[in-house]
Amino acid sequence: MDIFHLEYTGDPQISPDGNKVVYVRSGMDIMRDRKKFRLWIINADGSNHRKLTTREVDESSPRWSPTGDRILFSSNSEEGREIFVYWISSGQIAQLSQLERSPGGLSWSPDGTQVAFSMLVPESPPVLVKPPKKPKGAEWPEIPRITTRLKHEADGSGYLETGFRHFFVIPS
Repeated sequence: MDIFHLEYTGDPQISPDGNKVVYVRSGMDIMRDRKKFRLWIINADGSNHRKLTTREVDESSPRWSPTGDRILFSSNSEEGREIFVYWISSGQIAQLSQLERSPGGLSWSPDGTQVAFSMLVPESPPVLVKPPKKPKGAEWPEIPRITTRLKHEADGSGYLETGFRHFFVIPS
């Protein structure tokens, strides 16, 4: 049970003016027995320590805009992992993306008008032989998986999807 009381921090990001720090606060959800990640913000002098958003979903990868008026981050949505922006002055949040896969490596353009990120673009598996057409009503097993390189997750989650990370740019 002790593990559910542990919390730790990561990915601290200092605001451009040096007055605030936003970071990822991690812990365990005792009701779901899984990790949870939330964004927190604190003044550099240690005052005004609070959760950044009121959302109760995983949030990560905070990045300050060049002017320090917004924070870019990735978070869960009903559609999957997406990119969001948070306005410091109003506390408003907007979803910037609708992606097929999880974004990574979030970054602002120097003028703050665009956002760059990377995302896995899967590669098509090789076709060694084309199977015959399945007769109507036949119950055949799934087509065998062909793996040209083994990518396996150590935590037991199975095979990782293979592909290449591509870079994308969207308006902020």
